[in-house]
This record gives sequence, C-alpha cells and structure tokens, in this order.
Amino acid sequence: MLRHSTSALAALATSLLSSCCAQAPTLDRNLSVQLRATAGERAAAMEALVTPTSLPGVVVATVPLDGETEFLSFGRHGLGDPAPMTPDSLFEIQSMTKAFTATAVLQLVERGVIGLDDPLEEVMPELRQIEILVEDGTRRPPTRPLTMRDLLRHTSGFAYFFTSPAILAEVKLNPITGMPLPDKIEAGEYDWGFDIQPRRIFDAGEAWVYGRGLGVAARVVERLSGDDLDSYFKAHIFGPLGLDSTGYNLPESLMERRVTLHTRIPGTGALVPMPDLRPRPMERFYGGGSLLSTPRDYARFLRCLLNGGELDGVRILGEDMVALMTSDQLPDGVRVKLDPIPGADTDRTRTYQEEYDDGYSLSWAIEVGGEDGRRPEGVGYWSGLFNTYYTIDPARGLAVLSFSQLLPFDDVEAYELYRAYEDLVYQAVLEPGDGGAE
Repeated sequence: MLRHSTSALAALATSLLSSCCAQAPTLDRNLSVQLRATAGERAAAMEALVTPTSLPGVVVATVPLDGETEFLSFGRHGLGDPAPMTPDSLFEIQSMTKAFTATAVLQLVERGVIGLDDPLEEVMPELRQIEILVEDGTRRPPTRPLTMRDLLRHTSGFAYFFTSPAILAEVKLNPITGMPLPDKIEAGEYDWGFDIQPRRIFDAGEAWVYGRGLGVAARVVERLSGDDLDSYFKAHIFGPLGLDSTGYNLPESLMERRVTLHTRIPGTGALVPMPDLRPRPMERFYGGGSLLSTPRDYARFLRCLLNGGELDGVRILGEDMVALMTSDQLPDGVRVKLDPIPGADTDRTRTYQEEYDDGYSLSWAIEVGGEDGRRPEGVGYWSGLFNTYYTIDPARGLAVLSFSQLLPFDDVEAYELYRAYEDLVYQAVLEPGDGGAE
C-alpha cells in the first residue's frame, strides 16, 4: 500500500466528527452510502481544515452510487480572482484524463474492434520505430509484442522524463520551466504530437513505470475510430453522459469559470498565479492529460463507473468491461513503483518516498497490502498534475473527489486535505475492523 504521513489534518477531522458518528451497517454496492454526520457537520470540519492552509480554494465531494452527490466548496478561484469556488468551477485535470482514455479503449474492445492482448504494431505500424532505450543511452529492438493492456496498466515501458533517469539524461530541458524542449522530428519519423517523442525503457510486461502509455493508446483510438480524440470523447462519453463542461476546447462562456493555476516560490513556498500557457485552440489531443473539467462533471463520470457503466438510462460501457477496468491487472511480481521526483522540494511535496507496492487497474492505482489511513484494500485512486485527486470504491459504491489547482504536484497541503476528507468519509461509512475505522 502507498503510505502517507500521519496527518494532523486527518486527526483533526476525526476529532471534530467522532462525537457525531455512531456505527453504520456494512455497506453493499447496491445500497446508498449512509454518511452519519450531517452535511453541516462535514462542512464545518472541512472548513476548520482548509482555513489555516495557504490554498486559495478547494472543492471536495462525496459521490454515492445512489443518492445525491455532496459538494463542499471553500475559498476562491485564485489570488486576485474573487470568484468563489463551486462544483462548476473549471479545472485542468491532467492525468485524470487517463480514465476517459481507458474508457474509450474498452469501448472499442467491447465492440470487437481490437483485443486487449492483440499486437498493436499490426494496427499502428509506427510503433515499430520506437526501440528500447537502455541505461547507457543505446537502443535495442523490443523482444515482446506491445498490447493495449500494457499501455493502459503502465507495463508498456513508455515512461515520462521525470520517471526515467535514462530519458531525463537524453532530453534537453527548458532552463526556465524545467520542462523538456521539443524533439526534432527526423525525416520519415512519425510525429506523435507530444512535447517530446515517446520513449520506452523496457519490454512489455516486464515492470511498471508511469508514462506515456495512455497518450499512445489515444493515438490507436484515433486510428481505429477515424476520429480525433476530442471528437471521439464528445460523441461516445461526454455527450451521452451530459458532461457539458468537460473537453479540450471549451467555449468562452465556460472558460470564464476557469480556476487560476498557481505555483509555489522555491524556498518560501508562497503561492503566486501562473501565466496561462494552454494552447487555444488545442489542435492535437493528449490521452494522458490536458482535459478541462469540473468537480460536478467528474463526479458524474465516476458515478457512471460505480454503476457498472450506466447512468440515467445511458450506457457507455458494459458491466464486464467496467469490472475489468477497475480490478488489479498487474502481472505476478510487478507492483507500482513511484520513485522520488528529481529536484522536488521535499518541504512542500511528498515526493513518493518508499511507495512501491500497490496494484494497478486499467485506469488507476489499487490499494494493496492493507489499509492506508482509512482507505480499505482494493480501493482505486489517482490524481492530476495540478493537485486534483479522486478515490473510487466500487465495492462500497462510493467515490471521493478533491480539486485544487497548483504546482508542484503532490503539494503537502493539497494532498493532506484530500486524505483528511477521504478519512472523514470512510470514518462515516465503515464498521470497526472494516478497512481501518476505529
């Protein structure tokens, strides 16, 4: 299980609510989540946690399979932006995009367009141009066929520059932003449309590394469907589910609700607004990130998955596919391995220290090896670069969201607020001995 630090925020949430939370019955996914504290009590507990932080604003939500989603909003859109945070505030969700891409892939699998274990080079020959990058900087041909299952569960060998020393050593970084400068596309080389060309560091199925697998998978979706990813998402996911505030390019009337992105000044940790660097309009669409969405829209999406792929009479995915999507898919002996981010400010971020042992589904990490805080084993969780987080628990018919908007990733205040809120929710729904409730 991925461990988080003992949180004073979580302890405070427990203290604030312990007096009002009697024990609840064991929950079934077909039953509504019964939160024992009232909405007002939960709001008061969270406000006591949010107020001392430096975060301009945050939105948290509890998403039960049945019943109304409960949103709690605090603060404002940003320093210098007095607009209040609401469930309809617009956030850049970055890697929370990946769950939409996985859904698109599984729709194609369900329709028989491709199999999860089919060799992808047959439908995307451009993959043959990508060899395995060895630690010494040389390259060799892959020895195993690449599959869609490998792309979705991050066992493809595709890595990011910040998850692979070999890639970091090869790319050139912008001295101001710290991000990679674009690669030069050689004659005859396929342009994947990422900031840098995708690189693989091991053969399919050998290990787990967080990387560009979902971006590559999205290009396969585009090839097989004949649509660009934006059009595919609108036609097959966003439109059917009524996710009217989710997309790569949104109308100006929605962009007015956008939350300001902030960053911390190294050394002091003070927050300052960041300039808007988002391309407008966006012309190529990354399946591993870059979507805009709201807490309300993402809550609808998670509720659909909790309900086996159907919501309000609209089905986007079959129950068998959802069950596959939400279960641990890693091969024997392979576990999630998240190393410290190079150059991370350890006073302000958690930096992933000693996080090596969870599972991974086709969409998100899976808690394995015991409870983490009050999060039970088997629960899914993931996040986005700008400190948006979610938890999804199909066994109990429950999801949790926490949205803020700042860099660096895994900011201590933003992460601990998410975990404190998650602990607060699980305290309200678990019996003693069921997933760590006291």
